[in-house]
Amino acid sequence: MNLKSESLTEKQAKEISKWKYDGEYEIYNLPKWDTMVKEGYSLCDELKRKRFSAYTNEENELVGFTNLLDEGESVFFGIGVNPKYCNQGIGKIITQCALIDCKTNFPNKPVILEVRTWNNRAINCYKAQGFEIIEIKHQETCIGMGEFYVMRYINNSEN
Repeated sequence: MNLKSESLTEKQAKEISKWKYDGEYEIYNLPKWDTMVKEGYSLCDELKRKRFSAYTNEENELVGFTNLLDEGESVFFGIGVNPKYCNQGIGKIITQCALIDCKTNFPNKPVILEVRTWNNRAINCYKAQGFEIIEIKHQETCIGMGEFYVMRYINNSEN
């Protein structure tokens, strides 16, 4: 699948808010757009949304997005894949594209992400792209305490 990267629009952000995941992945379902606006989600803020990229397929359908946040010492990497396209390798393609963006826009900064420790689908995707687990942390989330792996991208020049 050929993907095109572009700046995430408000229309696309609203579409993301309607994505619905099944089973244990339901915790990634977002609240309604109005609730997200009231609660200050980054997707809803025009300025913060500039750090997001949308990935569309040949039919111009939104298949995923990334959020690259420069945190000074490192770049925090966030990703979302349209539930319709999960388990099809799209996450790997989007991650590869985002890592290229990181090298271009944030040279020499480590890329860090956090993922729930039970999310083997995502963990395997990240490991396949060169991330490794560097820490386990527990943090409060909107649905209670969660356990997360902190993963760091290790590129070939660091090995």
